[in-house]
Amino acid sequence: MELWKESLQTALDERLDAAFAELAESNADVRDAIKQQLEASILLKDHPKYDDELKQIADSYFEAMQLLLGEYSQHMYIQGAKDCVTVLRELGVIK
Repeated sequence: MELWKESLQTALDERLDAAFAELAESNADVRDAIKQQLEASILLKDHPKYDDELKQIADSYFEAMQLLLGEYSQHMYIQGAKDCVTVLRELGVIK
């Protein structure tokens, strides 16, 4: 990957991480969901029927979900920036 693309991706990742941290800090429902996810993860891994086959299925599912959520977050962040530019142009603030 080109250096400028890597730098842009790093900056975007940092902004997304900061936005999520701010969301978690300011929203009790998000904090509860994070706690619930952690507790469910522990229960799943400690479950007596959590064999290798189930582990593979669960890992595949969670990896796909994490990828999808990451791509969705990145897309929405970039779309929000584009929308801001569009609105500022329509208002005549920028050209």
